[in-house]
Amino acid sequence: MQTVDANEPINPVELGIRQAAIDRLLMAEGAGHIVHDLPVRSDGRSVGLASRPWRLDPLPYVLSADEFSWIEGAVTRRMQMLEALLDDVYGERRLVSDGIIDPAKLWASPGYRLSAVGAASRRHQRRWLSSYAVDLVRTADGVWFAIADHTDTPAGLGYTLLDRSVLTQVADVGNDLPQTIDSALALMRRALVDSTSVQGPRVVVLTSGIDHPAYVDHSYLATQMGFNIVEGPDLVVRDGQLWLQTLGGLEQVDVLHRRIVDRQLDPLETNTYGSAGIPAVLLADDAGTLTMGNAHGTGVIEDAALLGMWDRAGAALTGEDPWLQLKSPRLAQGGTRLDDVLGRPAERVPCFVDGRVVDQPIVLRFHAVATDDGIAVVPGGNGRVVEAHDDPTLPTPARAKDVWVLGDEIASALVTEARSAPQVDFITSVPTRAANSLYWLGRASERAEAVARSMRVIATAPPIAAWSGRATPAMQLLAALTGTEAPLPVPTSPAGALTEARKVAVAAAAESLEFHIGSMLAESASVREFLSTTTGRVLGEMVDTRVRLRARHDDVDALDAVLLQLSAFAGLWSESVVRGPAWYFGDFAKRYERALVALASATVASRVAIDAELSDLARRRGLEAVLAANDSLVAYRRRHRSDVELEAVLALVLHDQRNPRSAAASIAGMVRNASAIGWTAGIDRLESVASDLAGFGTGSSSDQLDTAADRLHGLAKELTATRLIAPPHPTLVRARLVDPGAVA
Repeated sequence: MQTVDANEPINPVELGIRQAAIDRLLMAEGAGHIVHDLPVRSDGRSVGLASRPWRLDPLPYVLSADEFSWIEGAVTRRMQMLEALLDDVYGERRLVSDGIIDPAKLWASPGYRLSAVGAASRRHQRRWLSSYAVDLVRTADGVWFAIADHTDTPAGLGYTLLDRSVLTQVADVGNDLPQTIDSALALMRRALVDSTSVQGPRVVVLTSGIDHPAYVDHSYLATQMGFNIVEGPDLVVRDGQLWLQTLGGLEQVDVLHRRIVDRQLDPLETNTYGSAGIPAVLLADDAGTLTMGNAHGTGVIEDAALLGMWDRAGAALTGEDPWLQLKSPRLAQGGTRLDDVLGRPAERVPCFVDGRVVDQPIVLRFHAVATDDGIAVVPGGNGRVVEAHDDPTLPTPARAKDVWVLGDEIASALVTEARSAPQVDFITSVPTRAANSLYWLGRASERAEAVARSMRVIATAPPIAAWSGRATPAMQLLAALTGTEAPLPVPTSPAGALTEARKVAVAAAAESLEFHIGSMLAESASVREFLSTTTGRVLGEMVDTRVRLRARHDDVDALDAVLLQLSAFAGLWSESVVRGPAWYFGDFAKRYERALVALASATVASRVAIDAELSDLARRRGLEAVLAANDSLVAYRRRHRSDVELEAVLALVLHDQRNPRSAAASIAGMVRNASAIGWTAGIDRLESVASDLAGFGTGSSSDQLDTAADRLHGLAKELTATRLIAPPHPTLVRARLVDPGAVA
């Protein structure tokens, strides 16, 4: 066995360059920004996501084809053994009758589901395990041991595919190419399709959301397989069937690839906890209208109290000892250090840590899937470097390793899909929760840009000779955008007091900016499948900028950086996201926020123009500041060569359809979006708001602008309350092919 490819340099400088490239690629795939602490979402939902840094080691773990061939056979046999065990403990229970399994321990297990006893025949269940993962460790003298079986929600296949995609872009593999793992996607699809007798089954991937430790794995796998990734609120059980709540109606779900543990699956079960699951989903499962991969009850294999009996019970049931002996830390009499668990030294492999190559132990996870034609093991896997203080079954997720298998390709006959999943039009088949997230993503991105631009205007404003102690126009606009008005210092020395006042105003707004950027990151993470890898790269860079602004609120370079990133996001939103109902909700939200910013800007401009205490110079600078904060100063100067005047400012900010940031252009965009999603009830009222604003001029009361903002707020609230909810009655919407060009 090789631990490092002969063509792989051990030059720390070169490895450092590769590590930086890997980090950037992971960020672009959305595997970077969502592992940071995020705030409450824009709509009030909390995000309890602890910081979980994750890095992929630039040095792969390399296996020879011969050694993997043995692992493949061992993993296959172990999966067959566990399938037989599950079939017995929930079926005839011969192992209990023969005294091989202690009935008291089995009945006491929180993972043993009484509702699953005898269920296999009621469900017309083909198998208990559609997928399986096992953690292996190799000793220094070359012996392999299993330290954990994963049968409930085996995680890591998405990580495996992502790690390989990233590492092969930066590694110099030379002539020793690793065997491809691309077939893993087809195998996983085939396993899920084969788990049911339904022809052309609809499959969804169930996750508990972005605060799940393995959300990156869930999201990446679902996106690559082409299945909807859903959360509990996206699904509902009606008439004994499971339905996906989409913008186009309720679509029946045939296979649920659950990524949440069994005990969280159905809140109606007395021994479940949490609210991540789906009420009554087990009724649909028991009725046979739904298939789960893996089946309800498979988590019993992972119960620590039962681990010591499975190898012996499996040998009794199958007539042969497992090739892989289980040496779980849960069974160890001593500590959980890997060497203590194995009873001998574990293999150490080169790892790139803090700029140095050091030898550390590693846990390898291999993945297998079961189809109607048999079991296939993916020729590769994902590893986790074990730190000195780690429990080997829960290694610190700070350093991952890609696992390479060298040698001739293994052409599996299972790759060809005998029965395929249906083609689904993901333009219209969008969970209402995803559309809701895109809506709040649109609002957060626009408001963040407006706040950041106003902060920059204040932070870069030139000094003035005298200051009265009143908030400047830019400060007034910033207060309107953030809903906070910072107490200003008492002026003593005019110039110094104004400088301090500007810092206070910017600092007060920084919390709002940080919140809106955090909301963007939270919402985008939950709808990662809608966004491109380039968008992921921009969002990842925004994380670092957010940290810089947290350290220093008036950092102009950081404000410029975040404005550049927000502009890039806006461009990618317009050019890289496929138009569809979900996009129209998000774009409606962006234009709604842009209209509110224009109205707030016009309000402040109107007040500045009639402020008798301001000099002509101060009034002109105030209007310029309002235009700059609205990103319209350059447009004004291209249109008008004279000094800034209120009438021209109002025309540009409120009425000019050619200015994409004007209220008129923004409301027109809202009308187009409302028409595209079929919200005819709101079109006339939106046009009515635009008509009323058309008459606003220099002599009008700013109360008219407040009224328009209130009306827009009411319309936006009505849209989300009436259109982003599930239909009241189930309507079968079978998977279909739709011409994307037919969608407005």
